[in-house]
Amino acid sequence: YKSILPATVLGANEKIRTGHIGVGGMGSADLIFVMKRNDMEPIAVCDLYPKNALRAQELAKKKPGLNPTTHHDFREVIDNKDVDAVVIATPDHWHALCTLHAADAGKAIYCEKPAATTIGEGAAMVEAVRRNNVVFQAGNMQRSGEHFREAVQMVRNGYIGKVHRVETWIHDKEPIAGMGMGDNDRAKWEAEGLDWDFHQGWTEHVPFNTNRWIYDFRWFLDYSGGKLTDWGAHLLDIALWAMEDEDVKPTLQPKSVVANGGKWVLEDNRTTPDTLDVLYEFDDFTMSFTNRVWNAHIPADADDHGIMFHGTLGSLQVSRGGYKVWATENNSLEGKPTLEEKQVGPSQLNEPHWENFANCVRSGEDPISTVEVIHN
Repeated sequence: YKSILPATVLGANEKIRTGHIGVGGMGSADLIFVMKRNDMEPIAVCDLYPKNALRAQELAKKKPGLNPTTHHDFREVIDNKDVDAVVIATPDHWHALCTLHAADAGKAIYCEKPAATTIGEGAAMVEAVRRNNVVFQAGNMQRSGEHFREAVQMVRNGYIGKVHRVETWIHDKEPIAGMGMGDNDRAKWEAEGLDWDFHQGWTEHVPFNTNRWIYDFRWFLDYSGGKLTDWGAHLLDIALWAMEDEDVKPTLQPKSVVANGGKWVLEDNRTTPDTLDVLYEFDDFTMSFTNRVWNAHIPADADDHGIMFHGTLGSLQVSRGGYKVWATENNSLEGKPTLEEKQVGPSQLNEPHWENFANCVRSGEDPISTVEVIHN
C-alpha cells in the first residue's frame, strides 16, 4: 500500500525504506547507521560521482538482502514511491532544493547540517516542511547525546547561576600550504563520470578544481560557510539550545552580530577565512565563535573544540568528550549553596539520533532537531 498512502504512514513493524542523496564521506557514514538498524532499509543511493554511488551500493550489499539502486539525479530517488525517507548529505548548497522536492513529495527527511547557504533558503525549507507536514530531522546529532542533554538542562536549571557569556571554539593545525591549489584537469575527472555543471547547481559556474569538490567544497563561499557552518553549526546549536526556553521551534535571535577575520595565513585557494571571531549580542548575554585553522594551541584544561557557559556561580564546558563544571570563587552568590564541581564522560550521539528519527517517522512527531532548529 505504499504506492497509495503517504510515505510516512507505516505499520508498527514495517521497515522504513530510505533513499540516500549524496553518499560521499558523511553520506556513507549515514548509510552505515541506517544499515545497522533492523527497522530501516536503504533501497536507493544517489551521487553525481558514479564511484561514490557504486561504492555505496557495494557497501549496502554487505548486509544480506540489500541491493539499492544507483542514481545520478536526486529527483529519481524522491520520485520512487517506495522510498519513505530521504537522507540528504550533499554539499551544503544543495540542501535546500533537495529538501523542497522531498517535502513536496511527502517524504520524511534526514538532512545534514547546515540548513542551507542563505537565510532565504532556510526559510523556504521551514515553510515547505511545515506546509507538507513531513518529519524532518537535522544532522545535529549532538542533541541526542545524553551528556549534551544533561549539560543543557543544568544550564537551563541555573546550576551555574545566571549565564551572561557563552564561548564556542574549534581550532585546527593545518600547515601554511593548507590543502594546496587543487587539480584543474576537468576532463580527467569527467572521464570518471563527474558531472561538474550539475554539481555547481544554481551557483555561479566556475572552472573545475578538485578543492571545490567532495569534502573541501566547504572552504568556498559559493557552496558553504567555512568552519562556521561546518563545526560552528554543531557548537552554536548546543549554545542556543541551552539558552532557549523552546526545544522544537526556537525563537532566540541576536540583536547584533559582528565578525572579524580573514584569509591571512594559508596559501591555498580557499575563499573562507582561516582566522575568524564572531560575536553575537543578545538581550542579556553574548555568544562567540572562534576558529584558527593554522594554530590549534589551547589552554591545558580545555578541549580542542567545545562550548563554555560562564555563569554567576561557575562555568560549564561541554564537548564530544563530555562536560566539566568549575565553581567560581564567589559561588555563594544570592544565598545559593556552593555548586558541586563535576566531570562527565562522553555518550553516544549518532545511534540515538537515528533512533529518534525512526521513531518520529512512525509517529509523525517532531524529532529532537527540527527544521526550525537547523534554520535558526
